[in-house]
Amino acid sequence: MFIKKYSMLMSAQLAKMELGSHGIDAIILDEAVGSLAPYLTMSSGVRLSIADEDEQQAELILDAMQERDSAALEHEANSPNHL
Repeated sequence: MFIKKYSMLMSAQLAKMELGSHGIDAIILDEAVGSLAPYLTMSSGVRLSIADEDEQQAELILDAMQERDSAALEHEANSPNHL
């Protein structure tokens, strides 16, 4: 089992949806705690579990997602309409 940690539940949920759109199943192990008492996951993080056989593909997808999101934030910050 491959586990990736996120600082926020919403980030783990977005990663799970991204993987799901590529046919990879993932489980958020700390979803209930992250929803009901998010302060309890602040130090340990929210864990996203992926099957070992999907690890390499999942890492590529999640890395591409992070790069895409970073590029979008950078573009937005450099936009002339940015407040």
